[in-house]
Amino acid sequence: MAEALTLKFGITLAQRAGCNRLIINSDNLEVIDTMKNGGQSMGAAAAIFDDCFHYACDFVASRFEHCNREANKVAHKLASLARFSLVSEWFEKPVNEIVMTLTDDVLSISNE
Repeated sequence: MAEALTLKFGITLAQRAGCNRLIINSDNLEVIDTMKNGGQSMGAAAAIFDDCFHYACDFVASRFEHCNREANKVAHKLASLARFSLVSEWFEKPVNEIVMTLTDDVLSISNE
């Protein structure tokens, strides 16, 4: 359920930011498989996945890709924070709790 809500949050944030192309990366294979299958799910989050699929269809292009957790630390941190926040609280500036994780990601990319 948390992963589905986080996906919905991310798509909504991308819409508000005016994005027209979307690439969703997740370390949760169930989320990626569900979205690649048209958002069809039999689980408790079925309605959320359905909403996410239809929101994603509003973009000019959208793609769903699986990645390992090491490549997805910021998203993992955001997922843990998303249960207690609203999109409007995150739209203007990065959440303090993820700034260090963002910095670490940039440093690891530049050191490769």
